[in-house]
Amino acid sequence: MPGYRCGVVCLLMVCSAALASAQEALTHTTFDVDPGWEGFRNRLLPDVRPRVKQDFGYRATNYAGGDRPGEIGGTIQRSTTPARYSMAIDERTFDEPLQASGTFSVTRASGGSGVMCGWFNENSQGWRTSNSLGFRLDGNGGKYWVFYEYGTLNRRTGGGGAFQGERYQTTPTDPFLADGTPHHWSLTYTPQAGTHDAMIRFRIDDRAYEVNVPAEHVADGATFNRFGLWNVETGGETLDAYFDDFTVNGQHVSFDADPDWICEGNQAEFVESIIRPYHNYGFSHTSHAGGERGEIGGIVFRDEKPSYYAARTQPLSLEYPLEASGTVSLCSAGADSGVMLGWFDSASKQTKHTPEYEEHLPNVLGMMIEGPSRIGHVFRATYTTATGQSQAPINDPHTGELRPVILPNGATHHWAIKYVPLGENAGGRMTVTFDDTSHILDLSPEDLKAGASFDRFGVFNIQAGGHHVEVYVDDLTFTAAQMP
Repeated sequence: MPGYRCGVVCLLMVCSAALASAQEALTHTTFDVDPGWEGFRNRLLPDVRPRVKQDFGYRATNYAGGDRPGEIGGTIQRSTTPARYSMAIDERTFDEPLQASGTFSVTRASGGSGVMCGWFNENSQGWRTSNSLGFRLDGNGGKYWVFYEYGTLNRRTGGGGAFQGERYQTTPTDPFLADGTPHHWSLTYTPQAGTHDAMIRFRIDDRAYEVNVPAEHVADGATFNRFGLWNVETGGETLDAYFDDFTVNGQHVSFDADPDWICEGNQAEFVESIIRPYHNYGFSHTSHAGGERGEIGGIVFRDEKPSYYAARTQPLSLEYPLEASGTVSLCSAGADSGVMLGWFDSASKQTKHTPEYEEHLPNVLGMMIEGPSRIGHVFRATYTTATGQSQAPINDPHTGELRPVILPNGATHHWAIKYVPLGENAGGRMTVTFDDTSHILDLSPEDLKAGASFDRFGVFNIQAGGHHVEVYVDDLTFTAAQMP
């Protein structure tokens, strides 16, 4: 018995020592004070910021080709701050048909400008706009392209362009000139009888286009209680456009007199605070991600040049277990945007100046918040070896199940990640938990052999051109030293 007791005591001592060592390898911070982490190109706002000037609404003019003077429009600027001029309508949804038509004219179009026309919701937000169905005039320096598109309740999007092919950059179709020529348009949305799909048809002058709305987007739903104009909610320039002779769900509006529509930021002038591609993130005296004031985060752009805000760690690798947990809040996010959170190698990051689609950033293990606009922002495991082998699947490779989607609605979510090496001939395993869901991403034996090294943990950008997310992280625990 004395020997048995001694064995038990020794085992308990070994387990306690292992637990203590594991805990010593972890760092925990609630960001009650500035942690003094390393920032690399994370605060880039210029000293002189561009001014935004919105000046649109009712006009006693006749650019859009109506029978008599009177129309709506003016100067609309792309900005992350919403600007709208619209009429209230009886609530409509994706479960019923919608129809609208009218005329428009563009008299001036700067590069990187645009305006939207169609249905939306008083609570709609972002690029691309949630709860919306309309067409977009996209300014391109003296000319413009026309797109027709939609956004569901949970920011799933789709649509098409009024030109041949999938991309205006490669289409043989000529753009429209911003020369004041009036154009006739119509837009219809029709649920498909006997199916769960729907069809959007767009016509401009003698051109006709259509696109299918898949059943999962129809099921996700959209609710509209406004019809009118709104700015493209991403930073950019100005466009002068005018609209007349609307028919909306059978209601005709000629604008012969001021319609007294709802005005929201359409007569405003201010300094822009979010400017592409100028990151503005790090320690923040806010509490978006829950808890007391103090967290890390802010505005992070997808951009080809590197950027991060991170804590230094001891040298780490795929040969040792890694774990992290915390809270996260995605406050806003446009299409073609995303961010990374996890371990990485600072030298690899700082010296990378090629876009991701040409060459992956090596030496990464963590989480990615990104996804195609048809789905939204997916919270998922990602890694890259020292030789550039990379995985960040949106769907489970074995079951095809979609990884969890994080909505840009400011909600607080709990997350955790654990990485365990399984042995030279077995590879490794990443397990990511997001609220009450978990998913696994396996590393192959070849990946483990290729290896990866890390010396930082934090927030870093995806090096591909795009738009911004506003994201915050708090109550953070992460491996900062090797576990014995």
